[in-house]
Amino acid sequence: MFQHEAQATMPRFEHQYAPVGSSSDDVESTHASEEIVSPNEKDFRFLGSNSRLRWRLFGPVAWSLTTFLLVAVVCLLGAAVTREPNEAECIAKTSSWSPAFEAVRYRNIKWQNTFSEKSIYRGKPTKELEQAWSDLWNFGPVNIPYSELDRMNKSREVTWARAKPEDGGGLIGSLEVFHHIHCLDLVRQYVHRDEWDYSDQPAFDGTPEQVLEHVDHCINSLRMVLQCTADVSPFLIKSDPKRPLGIDPDFNSQHKCRDFEAIRKWAREHQLDRKKYEKDISNHHGH
Repeated sequence: MFQHEAQATMPRFEHQYAPVGSSSDDVESTHASEEIVSPNEKDFRFLGSNSRLRWRLFGPVAWSLTTFLLVAVVCLLGAAVTREPNEAECIAKTSSWSPAFEAVRYRNIKWQNTFSEKSIYRGKPTKELEQAWSDLWNFGPVNIPYSELDRMNKSREVTWARAKPEDGGGLIGSLEVFHHIHCLDLVRQYVHRDEWDYSDQPAFDGTPEQVLEHVDHCINSLRMVLQCTADVSPFLIKSDPKRPLGIDPDFNSQHKCRDFEAIRKWAREHQLDRKKYEKDISNHHGH
């Protein structure tokens, strides 16, 4: 009986198995750690380890490729900035728009321009000399696309003379170079008006005051074009004791000129039928 009572009153102890060399605290710590780290987190740690491995393997390659691309971009930008423009780009950059851009090219020319230089354009009027001057500028009008009005800084509200539909239907116009040479020719003719009969020329069709006004307009036009182009090619001065002032300017200077013959060829190929636009031609030549 006493034995049964003792068994009833003794507390029962349950012993948890632990491996040899481990304490119960270590077991509890292991369980706690397993409870904190979830399976997903273990996966992420594994992936992170792979990422670091990949970076060690491919990182230097990525840096090299990135550096190469940056250097290539810088070189391309530098080349674009420092590239010299071609002739067509220079012409467009330094000129107002023109339908004759395609004819513009440049030549290096040494002028032959001494005071006594012989020329078919110098001297008193003759039939041959008058024809030579006329051939420099006397072309028919050309068709200029109406769509280019804005590029010429012209208003669309003005009633501009138009080309006939079969000739392009654009605007009637010409190139300023021929106007300038016409003006120079008129000044020359005015100087020699008492030596040659210019009564058949539209520019001389008017009163003396009107003709002089035309000449005055031409002188001013030539002033403007000379100031506009402002040729800065240098000329030198020679010492010459035989000259009254002991010096002799050398006007046989070097120039870079537009090929006038190429422009004249363009005008000849693009001019409209003179007979169909006789009124426009007369008004242009006679202003």
